[in-house]
Amino acid sequence: MTRLHGLFVIFVIFAAPSAALWATGADGDDRAGQISGGPSLRVLTRDTTAIGGPAERHGRDFAAATGTAVAVTRVPFADLYERIMLGFVTGHLPFDVLLVPSAWLPDFAPYLSSVPDRIIAGPLVGDILPLYRDALMRWNNRWMALTIDGDLHMGAYRRDLFEDPDTRAAFAAEYGRPLQPPQTWSEYRDVAAFFSGRQGADGSALAGTLEAYARDGQRIWTLFSHAAAYTNHPDHPGAMFFDPDTMVPAIDNPGWVRALREMLELRRFGPADADRLDSEAVRTRFAAGQAAMNIDWADTGVLAGALGGGMAGAMGGPTDGKQGRDADTRFTEEPLASAAGTSAIAGNVGFFVLPGSREVWNPASGAWETLPAVRSVSFLAFGGWIGVVPAASLDREQAWAYVAWYASPERSARDLLDGSSGINPYRLSHLDDPAPWRRLLGDRQAEDYLRVLRSSLSAPQIARDLRLPGYRAYIAALEDQLDRVMTGSATPEEGLRAAAADWEALTDRLGRTSQRRHYREAMGLSETGD
Repeated sequence: MTRLHGLFVIFVIFAAPSAALWATGADGDDRAGQISGGPSLRVLTRDTTAIGGPAERHGRDFAAATGTAVAVTRVPFADLYERIMLGFVTGHLPFDVLLVPSAWLPDFAPYLSSVPDRIIAGPLVGDILPLYRDALMRWNNRWMALTIDGDLHMGAYRRDLFEDPDTRAAFAAEYGRPLQPPQTWSEYRDVAAFFSGRQGADGSALAGTLEAYARDGQRIWTLFSHAAAYTNHPDHPGAMFFDPDTMVPAIDNPGWVRALREMLELRRFGPADADRLDSEAVRTRFAAGQAAMNIDWADTGVLAGALGGGMAGAMGGPTDGKQGRDADTRFTEEPLASAAGTSAIAGNVGFFVLPGSREVWNPASGAWETLPAVRSVSFLAFGGWIGVVPAASLDREQAWAYVAWYASPERSARDLLDGSSGINPYRLSHLDDPAPWRRLLGDRQAEDYLRVLRSSLSAPQIARDLRLPGYRAYIAALEDQLDRVMTGSATPEEGLRAAAADWEALTDRLGRTSQRRHYREAMGLSETGD
């Protein structure tokens, strides 16, 4: 078996000086003395402008409005899970709020407080899209988190390239069909191959497409997104990762093998350093005009498409529209870091739903089936970030008040339009009002962006991401085998078969009966299977 990470590492590291866990800033300075003299909250999250940036901005506003100081500690993402779990196990986690990936909730749930009923029953939660509310905020039938971000994968493409008459004629001559945004993974492969190596406007060679291939650089969700259409049979919901009745891993079936093979082939149509690309490089290089397409989260739309005027112009000022009707939306903090002015292709970006397929693997019959039409399966890649409050917090009411402040419709709407926030639409109100998007992206880009998001979030079949106790260990076991496949030391079949064996051992170790119950809950299935 490969090394098993995540859940088990905490049981072999009990001895640690508790002082090391006290709140420190991103640069290591001790913040404990800076929040004395009044009520205070300590917040822990990642060390980037994404999620962490809004945490600090909203903390300053929250302090000004309530008199409760907020100290935000930001640590490297690679250390965040272990730091939190070690604190839980040892009883030394001096934080009131944790802003973390939604997939970690099953492991953290025993140590968390429930969301107050007044918040659950109020408009703050009612405005959250059910996909993100019901799938990510609950565990063991308890409301334990507030969604602060909504994630799914989508495609982006260069309209200026796709609409160029000479380019269109060349593509039609080579492939016998019009050049258009891809509907299937096969079409996506052909478009990537066609554009790969063609000369860009600056004379450099274009990448056909950009995807994340780096370990710990969101590679795992690239694979999951490729597998979604092939491994989610309409008659067998929840069977993408495991058989939901037996908990036998599904990740080595032919649908997964096809997805991994296609993902590997697409590296040839990316840049020379494709194996080192993380999601940040995927979106920034696309915004720089270095590729014809990419697959990424909705951040690409803001980063690559933002026109002049930036976020403040998009919001229309503090008296514009619904934002101006709430006194809490006064822009008292400094301007956000807008994406405007950073993109070489602003105004020329189009979007498409995650490519699909007419073929899907049937896990019951053990055979491929042909569907009546192309079907795209939306995939909630990563799911999004959540805010949680440890049960040991000395001021849980104020802690939940801060999380609610962070997640408010007004502040989250502002964050969406900032390319550095890491926050993607997760509320009904985020998609209902197109005016801010039009000011940021222009009419055409905004219409396309919102159309793809709405289509993805209302698709007939939507696949939920993996979410169960021991999540980090399952992911690490799969990543270890992807390392072998990516370097050519194992075939896709061999790597996925070995990963499935590791998953079997993990499930046995964690308890197959309880893991079955947790997996079915995460997939939105009844506990009994009736």
